[in-house]
Amino acid sequence: MLSLAAPVRPLFIAGLVSLALITFASPGATRMFSSPWSLAYGVACLVPTLLLLLRVCDRVRPLVLPAAPWLTALLFTAGAVLGSALASPYRGPTLQWSAPLLAALALVFVVFDWLHADSDPTAAAARRRQLLGAAGGLFLATAVISVVLWALQIRGLAAPELFAARNPHPLGHSNYTAGLALLMLPVFGALAFQTRGALRALWFFALGLALLMLFTSGSRGGLVGLAVLACVQLPSLARALRLRLWLIALAVLVGVTALVAFNPRTRTLIAPRAAGPDLRESTVQRAAMLSAGLALGRERPLLGWGPGATPLAYPRVRALLDGGTENVLQLHSAPVQLWAEFGALGLLAALLLTTLAARAAWTDPAARPVFLGLLGYAAFSFTDWQLDIPIFTAALAAAFALLPPRATATHPALRSLLAAFTFLTLALITLLGRADPSPALNLRALALARDPATAPAARALFERSLATNPDQELAHFNLGWLLVTADPAAAAPHFLAAARLVPEKGGVYFGLALARLNLGDRPGATRALALECINDPLFLSSPWWRTPALAALRPAVFALTRDLLHALTFPAADPRAAEAAYLAGLTVWIERTAPPGYLLALAQTTERVNYFARRPNSAALAAASLRSYRRERTGYPVLMRDLDLPTPTDLFDVQENLLAATELNFLFPRKGWLPAPQFLPLLEAPVSPSASAPKS
Repeated sequence: MLSLAAPVRPLFIAGLVSLALITFASPGATRMFSSPWSLAYGVACLVPTLLLLLRVCDRVRPLVLPAAPWLTALLFTAGAVLGSALASPYRGPTLQWSAPLLAALALVFVVFDWLHADSDPTAAAARRRQLLGAAGGLFLATAVISVVLWALQIRGLAAPELFAARNPHPLGHSNYTAGLALLMLPVFGALAFQTRGALRALWFFALGLALLMLFTSGSRGGLVGLAVLACVQLPSLARALRLRLWLIALAVLVGVTALVAFNPRTRTLIAPRAAGPDLRESTVQRAAMLSAGLALGRERPLLGWGPGATPLAYPRVRALLDGGTENVLQLHSAPVQLWAEFGALGLLAALLLTTLAARAAWTDPAARPVFLGLLGYAAFSFTDWQLDIPIFTAALAAAFALLPPRATATHPALRSLLAAFTFLTLALITLLGRADPSPALNLRALALARDPATAPAARALFERSLATNPDQELAHFNLGWLLVTADPAAAAPHFLAAARLVPEKGGVYFGLALARLNLGDRPGATRALALECINDPLFLSSPWWRTPALAALRPAVFALTRDLLHALTFPAADPRAAEAAYLAGLTVWIERTAPPGYLLALAQTTERVNYFARRPNSAALAAASLRSYRRERTGYPVLMRDLDLPTPTDLFDVQENLLAATELNFLFPRKGWLPAPQFLPLLEAPVSPSASAPKS
């Protein structure tokens, strides 16, 4: 009878080398989506499935399966992932993006089979130690690379800058650094207490590197995870160090508090008022992502939008969010991501596996340290989603393989079922998995749009892209600008569609205004220009106003801007109410009709107060030179998970007042200061004129 054991070792080595390559090649989490690293990413995702197929078809040594509850939960989870991808409106891309999770589930079976290849308990224990040592070696190499790259990054920085410099290595983001550290700590701790002599010193050194990674990540969620991990490990630490529990608890409390207090970012956990504007903005954006994930899950509650579909589906709910970014790669919360991308079945699968893991820890002393070691990362996972990165799925798969008991008896039909499901999954991903065609169509259209002779071809490509996925602000926005002169009647709906997807998009209301103006709709153009002024107050000083057609509209636009601002309503004590009043006053100052001291009474910041205390006029602003450029979408290739794509550049010619954009930038509220949900009603809502401009 033929044995399929021979190819297992080279396949395993190929998978391990590929995993190391895409992990160490900083920034690994994005570089794995660019050539030639994408080849290593593909191998790392494919190898566990091939290993499982080889093992499940081996008749010489049949695959060892976990106990029935675990087998059921693992197959249910795989079915939920695959079903979510097949049911997704973005089936081709989501089938591809399901690969890391499905590979991780295959790896659970492969590692479990290897651990239980020999029924002798001594041999099984030796293999558990080998697995722990292999994980320690991979993690140690990762920690060394992370700390060395961070040390090179901070060379020459002063102490305040040093503590504020977050460590993104080697995966490319500090949250990944924190997640890796939380997975490393229990592994290094276990190895340190199981070894002696020089090896023990090595693992304690590795433990220190992991703590340094966590500290330099500046992740607040990471420190919460560390606190949870420390709490559940207190009894074990007390026994290992032969000290009283209260003494260990005190030492841990002091240590964690010191880590929190020394970093200006994590210090906000104990002093929320110390948060700077960037950190407050991050908190607002995370709240928006939470709202987005809940809304997406409600739209497709059973199976969600599919693995990795967040960047494609997020624009559907963007207009509902207060403080959200234009688009996101993930929702920064594992439960929320599961709900949005996998629906109720995904959450149920996670609950089943978590329940079985807790039960194993309760009944099996050998499983308890593994479960407790994962609790810190589990707490951290509420603040980030990392299961699309192979190093995380591989580490968690290896850990989960340590938890299940061995099945006492296995019917051959179960192995046949597992073989059929694995082969079917591989076939579906191979045959139906496709890259999203929209990015390539959009980029070709943008390139063709530069030449008027090829503009019709560019229009056709944009329309093909939107037929594939209508929820693309980039395509709507640029198609609107392509058509704003040649076909304004067709351009206007695309600007409206872009505004409904990203209400705070700079230039979208200006484009709509030009389309309406070209159609002879002066009231509609006035309304759209007023919205552009509210959304991006810097536009109040734009050199575009020097164009005769727009200059003729400016008095009406500024008056309507004031009326719209005065009609806004805000919750009590919302600082944006004062900002709206100030912005309305700024239009009067720019028109040079404000009485002396008018803006001084409305100014809210020290810089503005000091400036208007000098009683300046806006003459210098009106005469300032301009700068013209086109905005680049630098994050687009990352969002599309294809770094081989060139960075797209919008067709909109931005014209900025150079003085306003540089020296006097503080006078203008930042773009998007008004919540997105307040914009769309303003497009058509009637507003009664008011005597909003003071008499000079």
